[in-house]
Formats: sequence, C-alpha cells, structure tokens
Amino acid sequence: MVRKKDKDTPQMKRSKIGFDDIVGHKQVKERLKAIINIVKNPKALELFDTPPPKGLLIYGPVSVGKSMLAKAFSKEAGIPYYEISGSKLFELSYIKEVYETASKHTPCVVILEDIDIKGIMQGTITNVSFSDIAKVLESTDGKVFTIATAESLDAIDPVLTAPGKLDFLLEVSRLDKDARRFFIEKIMKKPHDRKINTERIVRYITGMSAMDLERLGRMAVLNAVEQGKKKISEEILIEQINIIKYGHKIDKAMVRNLEEEMKMTAYHEAAHAIISSLLLPQIKIEQVTIAPRSRTLGFVSYNADEQLSNVTKKELFNDVCVLLAGRTAKIKKAGNEYMDSGAVDDLSQASFQVYAAITNLGMDSELGLINIDTITPMNDTFLKDKIEQRFLYWIDAAQKRTKKLVNAHWNTIEKLAEVLIDKEIVEGDELAKIIGNKKISYKIPDKL
Repeated sequence: MVRKKDKDTPQMKRSKIGFDDIVGHKQVKERLKAIINIVKNPKALELFDTPPPKGLLIYGPVSVGKSMLAKAFSKEAGIPYYEISGSKLFELSYIKEVYETASKHTPCVVILEDIDIKGIMQGTITNVSFSDIAKVLESTDGKVFTIATAESLDAIDPVLTAPGKLDFLLEVSRLDKDARRFFIEKIMKKPHDRKINTERIVRYITGMSAMDLERLGRMAVLNAVEQGKKKISEEILIEQINIIKYGHKIDKAMVRNLEEEMKMTAYHEAAHAIISSLLLPQIKIEQVTIAPRSRTLGFVSYNADEQLSNVTKKELFNDVCVLLAGRTAKIKKAGNEYMDSGAVDDLSQASFQVYAAITNLGMDSELGLINIDTITPMNDTFLKDKIEQRFLYWIDAAQKRTKKLVNAHWNTIEKLAEVLIDKEIVEGDELAKIIGNKKISYKIPDKL
C-alpha cells in the first residue's frame, strides 16, 4: 500500500497577517469586516429566515493582494484556514478531503486560490470543475466559510456564485494611492536623492501591481550600482517605471531613418498631448516622450488615478479625436504619402469606440437607444447597412473635427514637437507651460 505524503494531507494554518498589515484597500477591508461580523453572528439572519452565507469570491487584477486579504480575513475572524491552490484545484478527491477535514475543525475558512486557473487534462486546456466544487459547497454547513480568489468574475461559472454558495462578490481593483505610496516609501528607505518628488513618483506608478513595484525597487538599486552611483535618483526611478510599463529603450541604430522617424513621432505625440489637454483637461498628462522603446516609438503617459465610472457621448467623441490627432498631424507635416503603420493602435481604439457608441451604448442620433449584442445572436445582418453608414459618418465627423483642431493649434503642436526633438521627453509641468491658458468649448456635431 502506498503511503500518502504528508504534504498531500490537508494542513490547518493560522494567518499571521491581519488587515492592518495590508496597505490600501480601505473600502475592501471595511466590507470584509462587515462580512466577518455576519459570519460570526449568524443569528442576525434568523429574523430574515435566511441561512448563514457559505462563501465569498474576491476578484481583481493579478498581484493586488487578493490572497493576502483572504488570509487576513481568517486572522481577523479568529479562525484557522485550509488552502487549496494550483493543481490541487483539479483534484476533486483532494478538495473533498479538505472540506471533510475542515468540517471537523469548525469554525474555519477554506481558501480556493486562483480558482480561474486553467490546466491540461488529457491533452486539453480546461477550467477547474466549477460544478463539482459547487456540489461540495452545497454539502457544507455555514461553519466552513469558503473564500475563492480569481482574476476575473467573467471567468467564473455562475453555478459557483449562485445563492447558498459564494454569496458575497468583492472586487479588488488596482492598488490605490496609499498602497502605491507604501511601496515607494519602502524604496525611499534605501540610499536616495532627497530631492526625489515622492508624490510625482506615486502618480507615475498608477496601474502597476505589487509585483511590479517590488521589481521597481530592485531594478532601481541595480541600475544605481550599474551606473556607479551611491544613491537612487528620480531619473533612475522614472526610467525603471518606463521600462516596466513601455519596455527598454532600443538601440537607435535599429530604427531605420532614425532622425526622420523621431521627428515624425514628435509631431504625432505632440498632437495627441495638445488635443488631449484641450478636449479632455480632466485627464492629466504626466509625460510625453519620443524615446524609442521596445513596445513603442513614443507615448503620452496619463495619470489615470481617477477611474471614470461613466463616459459621456461628448467625452467618447473627444477621445476619438485625440486618437486621430497623431495621424492627422503627421499628414499635415509630411503629406498623405507619409502614412505609416505607427497609428495602428490609435485607429483600432478609435474604431472600437465609435462602433461601441453606435451599436451598444445607444449614442447614435439615428439608430437610437439600441444594443446590437442582444440582436446579433438571432440575426447577424440586422441593421448591418445602417450601422456601416453611421459608423462611417462618426469617423468622418471625428476626422473633420480633429483636422480643424490640429490646424487651429498647429503652432502649439509644433512648439511641443520641437522641444521633444531636442529633449526627447517633456514632463507634465513643462507641457502645461507650453499650452498656457488655452481652453476650448464646443458642441459635438448635432447629427451624431
């Protein structure tokens, strides 16, 4: 008889981290405290004739602390936990054993980590068996509380989030400002230039994960040593941030017709930045650069700290104009013959946004309040000709408006382009000085 390995035996654990040990996510932690109160005081549900909740799904991007929050939940609730992760999520017999063991040591938590993981079964990529796990949850009582983590809610079969299973759904978004500042302050404990603007760096790292920020600290140290410096400088930090976000600077010898490419890229990015600043002033720009990198020949970096919950028709149309501004400026500077592949991402995003506005968001004045996604499964030709007509009308209107704006503000675009050609990078503060107090106000075309 083969003896079962100790490591395969479900192990009860006690968390050493609580909510105070996790930076940021203030609202998420407050919600978790409320859930703990319900789990520990199920009698409050008797008034409503409702059984105790059996579980919680925590979902959000990679490396934002979902597993840490699950373990902190265990400590804050004062109960132990069992953990199932990796290939064990595909072993139904092991999952059942964990729950059988957990039921003998209640109250406790079972953590299903990264439940949206995919594996290869008999040569085929497959999901975890959500239906089997749902049946296991059905057989447990409220004293075994399940916390599953996942990257996306869409990847989870609704059978798991049905009533009486994972009752609570909690989204953990990207790291908030407090969390980002915590990582930068960790870096600031190393030898560094006292002139570093911490708040500026905190803005620059918006959207980066905890893993990215841990990597940033190490990369900054290694780069400082590589350069023979005894301190981390602001320039080093920003360069390492740009490497993580946009890739390494590439050897300029690898860029064909480098001077001409950088000149045209300068006009392209300058137009994006100027038209964006005028049409979407609420979205702050941190930097504009034409330094060629492995993922792009230039970019405008936005401070996307405040996420928009809703986008108006005017904002969407303005964003499309911003996306078309780069190609429009290049054509004005060099003529139609200079059209190249550099605007492919801009055109892709602009086309997608216009199509969504017309077919899904009910923003078109002629098609009206429709959502075509509900129709196409039954009839994929429904309104096809009309949609094409309105799509081309929106694109044409955006092109004309963009051309008009680029012409009207050409002197400012040229000024920024010349600075970019000279310096390769322009920070947000300098950009604001170049633009000055220019503000515009206009209505979008009535027939959109």
